[in-house]
Amino acid sequence: MLSTTCSLFGGVRKDADSCEYDGSFAKALDMAAKKKINKKQILVRLVDLPRAGRRMFYMREMKILNTLCERYSLEFMNVMTFKRKVDSMAYFACEALRPTMDQKFRAFNFKVDKSDYPTYNIHNKRFGRDVNPDTTKLTIKNFLDE
Repeated sequence: MLSTTCSLFGGVRKDADSCEYDGSFAKALDMAAKKKINKKQILVRLVDLPRAGRRMFYMREMKILNTLCERYSLEFMNVMTFKRKVDSMAYFACEALRPTMDQKFRAFNFKVDKSDYPTYNIHNKRFGRDVNPDTTKLTIKNFLDE
């Protein structure tokens, strides 16, 4: 019998007893995939890129993005969206937009306190009578005879 970890990397005829794979590499890959957030993709998504002078542009915008990540979080900046692209990340760091950014950050971190609401378990109770559908095959002949 093949185990699930052996079937990831082993061939069809590989025996589970000959496998020494413990799954740690796959776990590490899963964790890295979840944690890896590309800051350059955040900039491309939020800011219009200039045609020339991109090196200085990325240096300036990365500094502003890092400041915003300290204020809020990198995960928040990764999912934050606005209706249109802006010319610079300085737009998001300005004091005029700070209340809007704070409101979006609070909405991002909002967790519903389920202790205030009663929970109902309706999956183990039956309501109404049971219906047993007719399981005979309906053929054209049977249909036309009705």
